[in-house]
Amino acid sequence: MKLDFSIPRRVRLVYFGRIGLGILRNYITETNTTIYENPRIRLNVWVALRMLLSGERSEFSYYRAFLRWTKPHVVITMEDNNVTFFATKVIMPTCKTMAIQNGLRKSLSHSADSSFLADLQNVALRGYGADVIATLGGLGDQFFEESFGRNQPQLVRVGNIMNNALELERVDSPAESRRVIFISKFPNRGTVGIDNDWYSKTLIYSGSVGFTADQYFKVDAIVARICAEIAAQNSMTFLVLGKRPAWQTGEFEYYEKHLDGLPWTFLPSHSQSSSYEVIRPTDIIINVDSTIGYELFARGLRVGFITARMSVADHPEIREFEFGHPLVTTSHGDYWTNHATDEEVRRVVDFVTSVSDEKWASATQTNRELLFHYDPRNTQLCRLFTDLGVANTGPRLWSKQLIPKN
Repeated sequence: MKLDFSIPRRVRLVYFGRIGLGILRNYITETNTTIYENPRIRLNVWVALRMLLSGERSEFSYYRAFLRWTKPHVVITMEDNNVTFFATKVIMPTCKTMAIQNGLRKSLSHSADSSFLADLQNVALRGYGADVIATLGGLGDQFFEESFGRNQPQLVRVGNIMNNALELERVDSPAESRRVIFISKFPNRGTVGIDNDWYSKTLIYSGSVGFTADQYFKVDAIVARICAEIAAQNSMTFLVLGKRPAWQTGEFEYYEKHLDGLPWTFLPSHSQSSSYEVIRPTDIIINVDSTIGYELFARGLRVGFITARMSVADHPEIREFEFGHPLVTTSHGDYWTNHATDEEVRRVVDFVTSVSDEKWASATQTNRELLFHYDPRNTQLCRLFTDLGVANTGPRLWSKQLIPKN
């Protein structure tokens, strides 16, 4: 924890948390701003003193003291999974608040006793909320509707800011036109990688059901290997699109073990935009249940979904990880399946690979529009900023100079 001795000042705009700050500042041009940081990371001594004088010690009371110092007109966050942000409307009812969804939300937790969904439902009963939540699309709307019940914020579909702001690599050579890319969801294991905890310790819960990392991520290895075999049999390049930077060697080692004997290339993450930078419009993209898979699907790219995480982990009764759940109710379709059998994976990959452009557009249109939003240049997001009285650049695509660093 770092100590901050600066005296807080009044501002027009507060950024709640540093997550996504570089992204937001590519559009927001307000200069009278400050950042609220979790006191466990950075503690302002003046805010802490005001909290102690109130006779309370909690993050809620610290945040309340912070707001009473800064008196903002607007609070914006990309930490939409932080319950404390939603307390702003309780502390300062006249302050305008906007949360921007930064990932698909599910009832995952590190404890069997709580989850973000349950926590949000509980605090919603106490008046927590927001003026606007900018969602990723229909799946985001559904989550927050379930979370807030009758006390609904305004839900506006904006899609993913980064996805909306970046153009994909162009392909000029037909010889480079076909690659099979598997999107990895390997967890953040730091320098530890795969150790004894991977196999023996319950690391994540869905409701009351606990999983080791080996159980939860087993499906990724299965699907990646089948896709690598398909690519080799059809003389296509196979790549694993990494979620982690190269220094976290566990991700590479995991796929190296499970893809033994097959040709493959690993693409580690090296920036916030690297996953988008490597994608070509002609790629065959296969994923289990990643957010970026839905993002690229919304663009109209050829994306197949093998949403079999829970069936492979022997808990098929947990359905929230299935494709488009709960907005899509069928267990399989032309380009998705909830079963990671060799036959099913090959069926999906074959459709995604071989169907004509016209057939692909027609077969996917309904679900693309239903599940996830794509808004090139972020026109809707900038409109929301303007409605909140927040100065901004207006809609635009990003040059390389605008891409935020990790």
